[in-house]
Amino acid sequence: MTSQQQSFSLAGGLEWARRLGIAALAGGITGLLVGGVGGRLFMMALARLNHPRATGVLSDDGFIIGQFTLAGTLNLLLVGTVLGVIGGLVWGAIRGLRFGPLWWRRVSVPLGATLVIGAMMVHSDGVDFTLLDPPLLAVGLTLMIPLLASTLITWLGDRWIGSDQTVWQRVPAAVAWTARGALALFAGWALVDLVTTISRIL
Repeated sequence: MTSQQQSFSLAGGLEWARRLGIAALAGGITGLLVGGVGGRLFMMALARLNHPRATGVLSDDGFIIGQFTLAGTLNLLLVGTVLGVIGGLVWGAIRGLRFGPLWWRRVSVPLGATLVIGAMMVHSDGVDFTLLDPPLLAVGLTLMIPLLASTLITWLGDRWIGSDQTVWQRVPAAVAWTARGALALFAGWALVDLVTTISRIL
């Protein structure tokens, strides 16, 4: 390998690290704001609507409904931030798979993330969806978390990174389209599972 090739390789590695760092930062900020602060506000709203019937009950997330402590809040903020960083890294890894018009590139990841994460968070036997009323509000607020988070990560990440060129543009088109197909099938499965679960809850 020539010195020029080594220079290009080093520059490429640094750029890749920079983009991952930006994606992680965007995810961490988003997780703190949406998952931590937003999640706490959503919990407060549902607790107020269901007081005193649900007060003191352990939620599906391990928090006592209606009990808001400093330790619990800090724990939620920390968990939200960590999950946000992970989400940001996932976004950074798949952002190059987006295709089509600008509006679709901006909504495809938030839409897919909401379906997949929503299917994991919403379950018909959970306390959050069987005890709390109205159940549709609990479902809606739960789905708002991944929707808002993925939308903010996409906006911040695209704004800070700038270029749409990623490693996915360097691999054979068949590989990229296979990955897109796999993600589409995963999102489709999540949609069916989510709709089925919501129908059971309601």
